[in-house]
Amino acid sequence: MALMSAAAGLAQAPASENLKSVGTMSELMLDIIYPTSDEIFYVDRDEKPKTAKDWNDLRNNALTLAEAANLLMAENRARDNDQWMKDAKLLWTAGNKAFIAAKAKDLPALVALNAELYEACQSCHVHYRPGYRRKP
Repeated sequence: MALMSAAAGLAQAPASENLKSVGTMSELMLDIIYPTSDEIFYVDRDEKPKTAKDWNDLRNNALTLAEAANLLMAENRARDNDQWMKDAKLLWTAGNKAFIAAKAKDLPALVALNAELYEACQSCHVHYRPGYRRKP
């Protein structure tokens, strides 16, 4: 009975109490979001996906990108509940579409996401990256 009470208490604990960042925002961007978004941005350059491994790697990158957007929306990372969330949702939408397209091995659909993914990145950087696109 005590175990059930303890489990019920954990289930009722606010999610924010369980969120603890491991890396910095810069590490999240440089180590996860940039490389995975680049795989989508440049999917039709050089080596196009051909093998099952190529498609699986692309699918994993798209999944990681979409899930990284969820990390950006987490209470312990979100800068605000307005523009930040809108920008993160743009990234999630583009990443989710990329995940679906990669699962379907649909190269044209992935290529078509370039502008949408660019807009997600651009919007967030304009609003939250100091000095972005400003002349010195």
